[in-house]
Amino acid sequence: MKRMVAVALLLAGLSSTARAQEADVRQLMTAFITALQNLDWPAFRECWTEKPVMYGPESSTRNEGPNFEATWKEQFQRAREAAAARGDTAAPYTKIDPEDMRIDFPTPTVAVVTFHLANSSRTSPRGIVTGRRMFVVAKTAMGWKITHMNNSDVAPRK
Repeated sequence: MKRMVAVALLLAGLSSTARAQEADVRQLMTAFITALQNLDWPAFRECWTEKPVMYGPESSTRNEGPNFEATWKEQFQRAREAAAARGDTAAPYTKIDPEDMRIDFPTPTVAVVTFHLANSSRTSPRGIVTGRRMFVVAKTAMGWKITHMNNSDVAPRK
């Protein structure tokens, strides 16, 4: 009986830790999305590790190091210009609404986050393009940080 109680307490502790980790990763993703919507470079950069990597639909190569920052700063500038053309001169400059967010923990210090973005303004001849996003998030001395991001866009099949 004592053994069963000990196992139950251990499992409850593990479950509590897993919930806390998931909450921390969700908080990071919320901070990332908010900073991106607000085009807040310092807050956005704070979400990433020191040496992040990104793959995206607009680039056929891996973006890392100085190229990572230059690519994002260029995207921020284009987004700011597009918002100004729409008359949006204050944050948030864009709306990002993740759908079907999933967080998996292959290890206690690594999380994989995936979600979709429906974007009615981005279309292909086959219909509205769906954005797929995947992040690898690592627990660091500074908390949970994004280390890798993969962007891909998918048009509906016909």
